[in-house]
This record gives sequence, structure tokens and C-alpha cells, in this order.
Amino acid sequence: MITRRVRIGVGMCVHNEQDYIEFSIRAVYGFADVIAISINTGVPWGGEYEELDSTVDIVSSFPDPSGKIRLHTGQWRNEVEQRNANLDTIRGDIDYYMVVDADEIYTCEGLRRLRRFIAWRPHIGQFRTRLVTYWKTNPFCRIEPPEPLRAHAVSRVRKDTRFVDLRRTNEFWRATVPRSVAVCHHFSYARSSEKILQKLRNFSHREEVVPNWYQDAWLRWDSDRELTNLHPTHPWKFRQAVRVEPSELPEAMRSHPFAKPR
Repeated sequence: MITRRVRIGVGMCVHNEQDYIEFSIRAVYGFADVIAISINTGVPWGGEYEELDSTVDIVSSFPDPSGKIRLHTGQWRNEVEQRNANLDTIRGDIDYYMVVDADEIYTCEGLRRLRRFIAWRPHIGQFRTRLVTYWKTNPFCRIEPPEPLRAHAVSRVRKDTRFVDLRRTNEFWRATVPRSVAVCHHFSYARSSEKILQKLRNFSHREEVVPNWYQDAWLRWDSDRELTNLHPTHPWKFRQAVRVEPSELPEAMRSHPFAKPR
């Protein structure tokens, strides 16, 4: 069977993401036809001002032999506005737009299967992926069982395609990508305690965070690895965390400093 060729652009909308963005780009570089990276150099969406880290320098110096990376910096009022601006920079060059946050990593084989899965389903407007969510670092741990969230990841792109939510567009018909095809490896909670505090300050759901979550779940887990119900807003979503061996990580992450045991 001949699979139609689809042009897939990766869009990253980020702020301070020096911990992971290099590895996220590494993971998608061979897969994407173009990579649009918009870096918010102002106040995080609805959060508090913080000094800029080295994200811009990391992206600017990333090896780009195929000329795929298009970097833009600026200030946007909210995430939806930034997503649409990012999409507009590559709209005419792509058939599909894939949202990849800087702390989201895919495996090489998963991306190959995902491209085929999309190409065989031209009637689908949006594709959602399931997650493998990581917790803590040195070494990484993984949330088990996997959280139930299905994140919008890929949207068909036409002249009038627009983001209407953080990751969702106005394209119709949605499908969930089976875990056997691809999953998104999500490292949002695999950070230092300082970065977690920054996340809580700038979190779009910060008003929903469980009282004393940082002390009672995040810090307490270090001395009680059997602790359960770890999610900051819906505790049951993160039932427990189990250790992950480096060989279980996506290829791009196996050399990450956070993967090295203390």
C-alpha cells in the first residue's frame, strides 16, 4: 500500500524551558518537515515575571543542517494567541500541525508510526495522544497507572484552521492515537523543586492546586516512595510513581543529565 506524503510541522510555544527544549527538538528533528519555535520573552501566561533562562541561546545554537527551525521571540497575552501566531508562521508549508511542548518527547519509532497513522486518515481533523508522565529526576520515575488524559497533539491545517483552546483547533472529527502507535512522554513533573515552585506560580490551574500539595506530596515523596495520589489538582490521576531505567526512556532522553542516578 502506498501511503500519501503529508507535511507535518511541529510547533513549540515556550517560555523558560532550558531543562528540556534541546532534547525535545532532537526527538522531532528527523520527523518534522519544519519546526516553528515561539519563545515568550515577557511574563508567562497569566503568571509572574521571572528572569529569562538560556532557552533562546539553546534554540539559536541548535544544529539545523536542513534549515527546519524557524525561531520567533515576542510577547503574547495568552497561550492561544501564541499558538495561533506560531501556526501562522508555517501555515502555507504544512498539512498538519503538531503541538509539542518543550517537555514532551517522542520515540523515533513512535513518530514513524504516527506519521503513517495520520496519513491513512485524511478525514480526521484532530488527533489526541495518550501520555507517559514522568516524576522527579536522577533517576526518572514514571506515573503508574498512566494518567487518563488524552492531549490534543496533531491538527489538520487549512486556510481557516485556528486554535480555540490551549491545544485544540476548530477542525472537526477527532481520533485518539492508540498506545501501540505512539505516546507522548511528558516530563512536566520531572524537574527540580525550584522549577516545580515556578510551575505552581505560573500554572494556568494554580487556583485548583490542592492545599499544601508541595509539602505533602512533592517533598514528602522523597522520603516516602510508597506515597500515592500525587497529582497537584486531581490527586487520583497520579496514583503512584515507579522508577524508570534509562533504557526505557525515549532515545533523545537517555543522555539527559537528569537520567543519571545520584
